[in-house]
Amino acid sequence: MNKKLSLKIFFSLLIFILGISYFAYSPKADKHSVKLPEIKNNTITPRIIYIENPRFPKVEIDDLWKIFQASASQVKEHFGVTMNKPDNIQVINIDKVFTDLSNKKPANFDNIIGSFRTKGVYWDGIKKNLVKQIKKQKDPLSKQIEFARPYLVRPLKEDTLEEFSNAVVETFKFRLSHWLDAKLDDGYPVIGQAATLPDLPYNEYAYWSLMAKLGIQAEIVLTNQLVASVEYMSIPIHTSIRGGITGGSTEYNPSSAFGSSVWVSLFPYLSNDKLITKLRNNQEYSRDEALFYA
Repeated sequence: MNKKLSLKIFFSLLIFILGISYFAYSPKADKHSVKLPEIKNNTITPRIIYIENPRFPKVEIDDLWKIFQASASQVKEHFGVTMNKPDNIQVINIDKVFTDLSNKKPANFDNIIGSFRTKGVYWDGIKKNLVKQIKKQKDPLSKQIEFARPYLVRPLKEDTLEEFSNAVVETFKFRLSHWLDAKLDDGYPVIGQAATLPDLPYNEYAYWSLMAKLGIQAEIVLTNQLVASVEYMSIPIHTSIRGGITGGSTEYNPSSAFGSSVWVSLFPYLSNDKLITKLRNNQEYSRDEALFYA
């Protein structure tokens, strides 16, 4: 396939289906405004951390450098900024990161998280927040339905707000629960742990957002971990219909040279799980394509 055509198809799918989420949780609900940074000589050298879950698809250091080089070319092309290669990419085991996050999380932090692994989600509350989201959009209901219809797990009986919101929530619930059954190479669920491993919330978006807000020492954070979850907050339709998968996010980070940092999950690019492949319009990527897209 022509690379430009392939990219066009890919990004049209990825932005809406597996793309970057930009809603954020602030532990104290305060608002942070980050000004555009002043970049001296249009040159930056970002610090990069790779957070590795050894259960997930292996990503070598050379793979991470390929992602960096592809990113650097895009930054140069679109922003006219030279992104220098840092001295190294720091690799940290995910257990260490999440043990630290769990120890530092604010009081009542977990109240924002829907416990879908124990089937303890208050889905009526999720639906109420979804309806608020639908009503707030500039696009009329008909256009939102047109966008989401191909990705719903069942056809709508009628194009009403009630029927649409019910179908979106059913889709959210069905696709999120998939990860409790889908297995990794170790034979255990993608979301869930072997009995001998710590049961830490690696998949929870709120924790990845908290990581930045607590000041992780990096501008770019990469991980092979799948991030898929449900929160009691405003969740966009595009996140809901892909089952709560978040491909990454830009977050306020007081320790970043630019006031914010980005984390990106490589799992949606590297995995050929049947749900991921379906959301990619049944496309499978070569290793180099996956790294380039990431």
